[in-house]
Amino acid sequence: MEQYVKYLRKSQFDRDYAELSVEETLKRHDAILDRLAQERGYYVAKTYQEVVSGESIAVRPEIQKMLEEVSAGLYAGVLVVDVERLARGNGADQAYISQVFQFSGTKIITPQKTYDPTNEFDEEYFEFGLFMSRREYKTINRRLIRGRDSSAAEGKYISSIAPYGYTRVKLPDEKGYTLAPHPQESLAIKKIFEMYLGHSGTKVIANYLNDNNIPTRHGGLWTYSTILQIITNPVYMGKIRRGWSRQIKTVEHGAVKKHTRRSRDMQAYHIYDGLHPALVSEADFAKAQEIRDSNRSAARVKNSFVLMNPFAGLLFCAVCGQRVARTTLSASRNHKARLRCVNGRNCHNVSADYDAVEREIIAALRSWLQGYKVKIDTIGYADEIAAATRQLQSTRQQIDRLTAQLDNAFDLVEQGVYTLQTFQTRRAKLTDSIEKAEDKCARIERLLSEFKTEQTARQALIPHTEELLDCYDSMTNAERNALLKEILEKIEYYKGADGEIVINLYPRLPKIGGV
Repeated sequence: MEQYVKYLRKSQFDRDYAELSVEETLKRHDAILDRLAQERGYYVAKTYQEVVSGESIAVRPEIQKMLEEVSAGLYAGVLVVDVERLARGNGADQAYISQVFQFSGTKIITPQKTYDPTNEFDEEYFEFGLFMSRREYKTINRRLIRGRDSSAAEGKYISSIAPYGYTRVKLPDEKGYTLAPHPQESLAIKKIFEMYLGHSGTKVIANYLNDNNIPTRHGGLWTYSTILQIITNPVYMGKIRRGWSRQIKTVEHGAVKKHTRRSRDMQAYHIYDGLHPALVSEADFAKAQEIRDSNRSAARVKNSFVLMNPFAGLLFCAVCGQRVARTTLSASRNHKARLRCVNGRNCHNVSADYDAVEREIIAALRSWLQGYKVKIDTIGYADEIAAATRQLQSTRQQIDRLTAQLDNAFDLVEQGVYTLQTFQTRRAKLTDSIEKAEDKCARIERLLSEFKTEQTARQALIPHTEELLDCYDSMTNAERNALLKEILEKIEYYKGADGEIVINLYPRLPKIGGV
């Protein structure tokens, strides 16, 4: 019996259902495809719903799962309301989707047309449809960008989240939003600029706000980087900036990755007069930028970066969870290196000499390695593999029985033994049981694969750790750091009032999932 699958996805550029929510649109599309399946007598085995946005299939997990099953030849056809639901992405995505359907011989079925990828004319028509949907996507996207640019030029606030110090309010009698000062947050903004114009540093300002219990919007601690972001944001002098944050696409390991790049130079992006009131004057904002530029010019810049802390990115405070960083004491204290929690003003974890912490970490690694070798030698997975194999065989037999019962239900409805209502109830129950059993099979197969590879993965940690311990003294800090990151997920540090240093290691052990 041939099986079909439905694929539902709402585009952000839908014109017909622009006023509807994602759930309402998908429900309407589902009803359209249900009618199509009933009219043509298709048995729909599964429905995929895409609720994430994104032009690339790399960020759409449901279509990835569906294409994997289509590639395996599980379905005779895929039902969609139109071909653009499958892909509006780049040419590589469209070529990949076209090949998956062509090589598997799977049809693309829409209410308007059925595309048979094995037919030369249908194949060209399908590829042309994908090409045109991509062009339409780019055209609509350009219009959206022009619309947002126009709104910014009119002084409207176009982002969905108001910056700290403001609330987002709807403009009366017209489209768009502007900003209104937040009663408490706006006072904090004015204090920040007042202190900065008085030549207080960003760290001093952050400490002042934390010490006076002035909350951030989300309840966290103020940091110097947050203060700097506020100081350089022209929204506080009543302006709207546009083009300061850009999305950069790169190809990494065959997949398209998106990165956000923000410009620090105000000359590199557009600034418009906003409709919202300023919290600081333009003169004060300009003076703040002058102070910032002078501080940047006075900062010492190293010709080359040399990593001084081999535990960078790995060492965390056991009390508050913040980073533990390396610092250097003054010349009067012999430039002694120490490790301390970056949240030292609010955390009571005591700092310690760098050399003492390093010795404790190396000792903890040696102790862990000895115990780990014993564990590797005494623990295996033969029993687990055998049990999972038996369970997999039993589940596959269950699927065969359920499939036979479903085929029998089709025969009974054709013979008139089952009414249509009885058949639909029976089919729904059997289909649900089959899907659950198939999901269980997939989980067991993944578990078997993990059991078979886990021993090898665990054993790989041993030579890495032995290499680190044997060659630690002759390595650079960068080499130590790279090898430590292959062995450990993180290191927790604690030093109590009694002076005892406690180190907790979190090795990168493979994780076995459950059925």
